[in-house]
Amino acid sequence: MTKNCAPAVARIRDLHDLLGVIPHLLGFHPDESLVVLVVADGQVQLTARADLGDLKPAGHLEVLLDRMVLRWPAAKVWLVGYCAVEKHGWRLLRRGRRCLGDALAGELLCVSGGHYRVGDADGPLYRHDPASTPSAASATLHGLQARPSRAALRRSIVADEPSPFEAERSLVAALDRVATLDEAVLPGEMVAALDSALTAPSRQSRDDLVWLALLSTDPDARDRALITITHESAEACVDVWSRVVRACPHGLQGQPLALLGWSAWVSGDGALQSICLEELERLGESLPLQRLLDRLNQSMVPPSFWAELRADMVGAIKPLPSLQLGADQGSGGVGQAHGQGADDQVA
Repeated sequence: MTKNCAPAVARIRDLHDLLGVIPHLLGFHPDESLVVLVVADGQVQLTARADLGDLKPAGHLEVLLDRMVLRWPAAKVWLVGYCAVEKHGWRLLRRGRRCLGDALAGELLCVSGGHYRVGDADGPLYRHDPASTPSAASATLHGLQARPSRAALRRSIVADEPSPFEAERSLVAALDRVATLDEAVLPGEMVAALDSALTAPSRQSRDDLVWLALLSTDPDARDRALITITHESAEACVDVWSRVVRACPHGLQGQPLALLGWSAWVSGDGALQSICLEELERLGESLPLQRLLDRLNQSMVPPSFWAELRADMVGAIKPLPSLQLGADQGSGGVGQAHGQGADDQVA
């Protein structure tokens, strides 16, 4: 399943508006999916997505919903099915309503093709055109993308083509460079390299990006990269670490993927976070950052928790003379309203 936490950006006026914003909360247009929206205090607190096929076995859907209710016991849980065969969606939706009960269950919606129904399988058909809604326009204005599919999002972290030899050449240059440095200076090198990348990401060469990837294999340097992620800088960090992952030669993607996943979690892009975790698993990695991020994902911990967690990490690291921690040290971004959007855990 994917989980995603995205800032609240639009007032939802009706169900058509709600369906219009869901792809932006997830980061892509879902299909053959169940989307779960947790609504509390008039806001969408969580938007989660899972493949219909993954939820068909007995107990899988129920465990997912129970976890959400434990975290938000007073919330309403809305269920939206996206399916080519409408009866498949309604079968899961009815299971979800039985699990939640009338007190917790919000509205049930089933989207199939260019139409949707509300409440039950015998309800009237309404036209489904998510791109035409005011909520979709507002989400786009606030920078929330809605890619055509989850596969399109996955392609955004695929290694760049031109030639694997270019990546290997950059790796050799980075290895030669690190061989001339004392290990103690690598955290400072990470701070300087990240500052340059965040300031002018488009001007980073492949050599610069592979240098960041190699630095991330040093535990102390990696810690510096992690605390560089703040609620204010998270989207920029997503951009930088995406570039690093695409530039990496085979075998060096692990730590950059983990840092990209963390940046995605803090920025509210749960779908990308989950895709990073999937890719790390496919690569056979078992990294500390990966395992911790996976636990946060499975526990549906919202990005607002990062301020507290980051403050603890900052306190445990001896500051470098050149490291400027900034105002977000442990508190920045807490005031942002987050509606979690989850895909494969989700966004």
